[in-house]
Amino acid sequence: MIPRFPAFRWRPALAQRDRWLLALAALAVLAVGIGLRQPWPADEPRFALVGYDMARHGDWLFPRVAGELYPDKPPLFMWLIAAGQLLTGSLEVAFLLPSLLAGLGTLWLVWDLARRLWNPRIALGATALLLCTLQFALQARTAQIDAVVTFLITLGLYGVMRHLLLGPAWGWYALGGFAAGLGVITKGVGFVALFVLLPWGWAAWRGWPRVQPARDPRLLLAPLALLAAVALWLVPMLLAVESANDPAYAAYRDNILHKQTAERYAAAWHHHNPPWYYLVEVIPFFWLPLSLLLPWLVPAWWRRIRRGDARLLLPLGYALATLLFFSASPGKRGVYILPILPMMALAAAPLLPGLLRRPGPQRAGLVLLALFALLFIAFPFHPRYHALAARNELDAAALFWALGGVALFWLGCA
Repeated sequence: MIPRFPAFRWRPALAQRDRWLLALAALAVLAVGIGLRQPWPADEPRFALVGYDMARHGDWLFPRVAGELYPDKPPLFMWLIAAGQLLTGSLEVAFLLPSLLAGLGTLWLVWDLARRLWNPRIALGATALLLCTLQFALQARTAQIDAVVTFLITLGLYGVMRHLLLGPAWGWYALGGFAAGLGVITKGVGFVALFVLLPWGWAAWRGWPRVQPARDPRLLLAPLALLAAVALWLVPMLLAVESANDPAYAAYRDNILHKQTAERYAAAWHHHNPPWYYLVEVIPFFWLPLSLLLPWLVPAWWRRIRRGDARLLLPLGYALATLLFFSASPGKRGVYILPILPMMALAAAPLLPGLLRRPGPQRAGLVLLALFALLFIAFPFHPRYHALAARNELDAAALFWALGGVALFWLGCA
């Protein structure tokens, strides 16, 4: 029998305190330990060295690793690491700084958009849910590109949705397109932010309330701003390649514009997975605890969308379109769908107060917490425990007590 607790009455007077507590929690989760570790293979050492090389030699247009051109990714993420190196003088801090700032920025964007669409209470729920989601917290603590591209895509969605749902706000709309373009020169997929125009177009055609009309030539502002942001890097790079008249630079141009974009998507040469990969192997675990609520969220979303709630249609329509886009490619990695998470947390937030009072989600949460506690308790007795601790230069006894403390924390939450 699950005990019934009285409903908590959230008062506006508590808003300022709750925002500060949530900000401190975000710093505790995302920033603790920064500057205390070296880059971890496989990607972090490469990105850190590229940024260090940029800061040292001043070649900002063409990323290099050990003097060799690096055509796998556009340069914006490496620019951020190089800027952090120049600002802090410490590579141990600089290589993690972009992901940390991107994670905090994404949380703020979700909070502010939820506050404007609903109220501050819903905004706190959306931000807390995103912060607690496993994939988001992990990626915001690693020196990979995905946290930064997620921030830029979320900024693109923030700007576009401020116009489409709360506008007219053409300046924010153009800024959203520009942010999506910066996402393109970060990892190539920033344009998915404009997928939100698909559900908006359908809602505008049906005449839904709270939706900006579709007949205005200024709707081209976001796509044009996206192209302008891409041109900031693309045009100087192409001009430099032409003037260099060097086969190595020509190979860099062809690789990053063709092999690492269209060919990587349509004819991926690694990470081959079936179309249901994200639904079966990524979302159920890496989106915990949000994924735990999906059996109750999906029917509730459907009911509200049928009643014409565009505040849910746009983020969920974007999420579905982006999921289908990445699922259509033969090459799939779990981090590819990280940019969907902020909009999923945003769409879940208005339903959280009611869901968390229902017995079903309470029982599911209780089981999840108990399972996590048992896993942390049982891991030190696994045959590979001591080998894993030795390989990572960790004291096995200290790690045992640390895992035990985490297990007690989970049990206390339960």
